[in-house]
Amino acid sequence: MSFAPVIANLGWLIAGFAGLMLAPAAVALGYGETRDAVVFAGVAAVALFFGIGMVFATQGGERRIQRRGCFLLIALAWPVLAIIGAAPFYLLDVLSNPTDAIFEAVSGLTTTGATLITGLDELGRGVVFWRAWLQWIGGFGTIVIAVSVLTMLRIGGMEVFQSAMPHGDHATVEARVLRSTAALGWIYATFTAACAVSLWFAGMPTFDALGHALSTVSTGGFSTRDASIAAFDNTNVEAVLVVFMLAAAMNFTLYWALVRGRLGVWRRDPECALLIVTAALATLVAGLLLAHQGMLGGGDALRHGMFSVVSALTTTGFTNGGTTMWPAVVPILLLALMFVGGSSGSTGGGAKLIRLILAFKHGHRELARLSHPHGVVRIRYGDRSVPESAIKALWTFFSLFLAAFLLLTVVLSMWGLDPAAALGMALATLTNAGAGLSMVVGPEAGYAMLPDAAKWVLCGAMLLGRLELITVLALLAPMFWRR
Repeated sequence: MSFAPVIANLGWLIAGFAGLMLAPAAVALGYGETRDAVVFAGVAAVALFFGIGMVFATQGGERRIQRRGCFLLIALAWPVLAIIGAAPFYLLDVLSNPTDAIFEAVSGLTTTGATLITGLDELGRGVVFWRAWLQWIGGFGTIVIAVSVLTMLRIGGMEVFQSAMPHGDHATVEARVLRSTAALGWIYATFTAACAVSLWFAGMPTFDALGHALSTVSTGGFSTRDASIAAFDNTNVEAVLVVFMLAAAMNFTLYWALVRGRLGVWRRDPECALLIVTAALATLVAGLLLAHQGMLGGGDALRHGMFSVVSALTTTGFTNGGTTMWPAVVPILLLALMFVGGSSGSTGGGAKLIRLILAFKHGHRELARLSHPHGVVRIRYGDRSVPESAIKALWTFFSLFLAAFLLLTVVLSMWGLDPAAALGMALATLTNAGAGLSMVVGPEAGYAMLPDAAKWVLCGAMLLGRLELITVLALLAPMFWRR
């Protein structure tokens, strides 16, 4: 295997990331935070130097990246960019511990939303914007990789994923990524602008509206306020966020099809309908539980129940307060929703609805075989027949996820965490819903109390969750490199 194309493509990613760092520099400069602007620009310049250097250093080598190179590039991109993204947090003394700075950056890029920063209301606007911008960048990267790469690599059954866009099966990886970036970039940006304007009309200040729009469309969960959405106590703001969180958790290629008048794609997509139905049913259950306990009135129960359910299902993690009043069964429901996650081809984390649908269909087929042992029952997803290899990959993913979840829970318990906190942190980071930890464990739970070693473990968990586990684990298998 030639490493030249991997290094070259990673160099281009670093260079592009450096260019994007000029946005928080401009925001900081606009708010009169000259020192912050200089730090952002300086880090961008250094990153650009190394990125372009990596590209020039591989000139004349093999240009086309192979399958194993794709695995390696995906596994390297997130941690490398996270280290660059952590530099401003550390250099500006926002987080004086390098481990904390890297944890914050990993959480942002993987759209997990777990944070160690407090005092957001008084923090420099450039840094607050950088946190949201990191999530926005990571969210778009997640969509592009899901649509153009993971289906080709057959990660955990994702080869069944039906993109409404042209597949380009015989195109190079670079061509597939560029096609997806060009086709989906303007849709992603338009959604962000629409969310920001809607939040502004709903009564949120301009800067907060932009910051929350970046975090909502990426389903990241970083807020511009310490109290998250509860700081605004605005029903209209919460309604806007519910709509856009659900929209961001849907397959983005469906919006590409909608613009081109291909409405039939929406009717044939099983995930879209299941996402809405799941959100509606879970909202009804949560609302009834809250009202039955007499903790909230009917309207408030529905309001808090709907916002929390959608926030957990989409793995965004925003909170609107009131979580300490919930009966124990509601946090269990939210944990289950965090595991389910959003649709494939979206910015949401979790196992993805496509895998839950395939698992249910496989179980139904096995039950049918009890009555007709010799019958041939094919599993279909949409209008396609699902190959047996996809079913095997599906259960491999679930097995690895369960093993990682149990191992992570045990490891976190070794640092003195109580079982509920350890379980909540393990699931929140593996599903990239880290900001939702307070919804299921309580506001007293936080990542800041952990030792550095535990934070590094959770960084690994966030990366595993975003990279679909198998991408990373494949690189650790000797047989992968011998092929």
